[in-house]
Amino acid sequence: MNPTAQDYEVRIWYSPEPGDECYVAQVTEMPGVMAHGETREAAAREIQAALALALEVYSEDGGLPPAPKHRGAVSLGRLGGLVKTRRKRAAARRNGAKGGRPRKALV
Repeated sequence: MNPTAQDYEVRIWYSPEPGDECYVAQVTEMPGVMAHGETREAAAREIQAALALALEVYSEDGGLPPAPKHRGAVSLGRLGGLVKTRRKRAAARRNGAKGGRPRKALV
């Protein structure tokens, strides 16, 4: 299997450090592959481009990239994140009947 950029788990977080103040994205299986952006969406676009480039370099060098470790990330990447299970559909119906997603109570 030749993994694609969508097969890897990516973590995105906000860095409030002075001077940073941006969203940082990192590929969990390749700690050296990181990107940042002003928004989560921008960081996600940047990390996908960086990961695609890293996979291209592995391919050109004839090496094997690290295998995606998270089966869930692999399946969601292949299917585009649109997996609809019976439980997800039932939860969506329940939440829709209540007026949307459940909210945390303010204390």
